[in-house]
Amino acid sequence: MAHHHSPLRRDLAGYWMPHEGTNNIAFALISFGNLAAYENYRARLRSDAEGLANFDFAEENKFILAEQRTFLRKVTL
Repeated sequence: MAHHHSPLRRDLAGYWMPHEGTNNIAFALISFGNLAAYENYRARLRSDAEGLANFDFAEENKFILAEQRTFLRKVTL
């Protein structure tokens, strides 16, 4: 499966999954300058052929059981 963020480059911190405990979750951490940039990315992703193919592949193979979004702020000390 291709990296679905590559044609729409964003600041990808990485993909994360537990190494112990719950094994049915994973996280992708992507940084955006603001909510408008995130919404623009989502709109572009929905019209990107590679992104759509990756999503279809993930759905067909039941990789995505649930999707939740959380908006975080970077903590600076």
